[in-house]
Amino acid sequence: MKQLILILTLLSSIFNSYTQEEQFGWHPIDTAVFVCQYDYFKRTILDPRSRDDMRLEIGRNLSKFYSQETIDYKILTSTPEGRKKIREKTNDVFRRSAQAISDAEGLRIMDELPSLRSECIVYKNYPKGEMYVQDAAERSLLCYYTDDYTPQDWQIELDTMTYLGYHCQKATCTWRGRDYVAWFTPEIPVNDGPMKFFGLPGLIVKVADTDNTYSFELKGIEKSNKPIYFNTKTFRKNDPNFEPTTRCEILKKQSRSMKNMIRAIKRDMSRLGESTDELDESMYDVQELDCK
Repeated sequence: MKQLILILTLLSSIFNSYTQEEQFGWHPIDTAVFVCQYDYFKRTILDPRSRDDMRLEIGRNLSKFYSQETIDYKILTSTPEGRKKIREKTNDVFRRSAQAISDAEGLRIMDELPSLRSECIVYKNYPKGEMYVQDAAERSLLCYYTDDYTPQDWQIELDTMTYLGYHCQKATCTWRGRDYVAWFTPEIPVNDGPMKFFGLPGLIVKVADTDNTYSFELKGIEKSNKPIYFNTKTFRKNDPNFEPTTRCEILKKQSRSMKNMIRAIKRDMSRLGESTDELDESMYDVQELDCK
């Protein structure tokens, strides 16, 4: 909470002379009714449960899903004062991590490092009847594409549970190369959910593939009346525009980049005489596997 207050205070002081909308080319496209906070966990080489802090803004006509950590980081790096704060925070994290009493504690502290997380932004039903996605093919290339606005083929099961005080029901599907288990609550009657998941008779509060490589967990929800913005710029002064692409083109580039990184790490480990048996390339791949 203290860190959140610090960030909000800093952002307010940085942009007191003009709005973020003007600075970053944010265009209002709807008004949020609910804002949902999700933890997004992804298996990576360095961390079996790398976490990102995500937001799902549900409007009257559309929704937007994005990484709050990535937005905060990009805002901070846009000014000298913000970059100074990032350096100070980074030095503090390294200092506390070096003093940690265990490797697990050190990794937990390192997770506080200010950094880019997911750059994927999903707009459902925007434009109307479509799904618009902005994402990074590589760190140096930000792209956009239009995806099918079609819900997953869910099978609703009889299993139930209580999550965050909500009565929830289980649903399963096979989607783009992975099997998923989801939990939704009819007590929040919106057919939406994290990332590209939607189409159940209630908000999706948890969803994960059966290998637990990708998972999303609702952490909180609040009513809202704030604008939902469309990001028209990339935050980059010298490269402000998103490049057009297709879903399969960007997924192939992302998959190739991940595999190249794994192979480089395996080469380095082999040179050091360390075993690479546990570095299975198939364990680290893009979420959607149907574009091979």
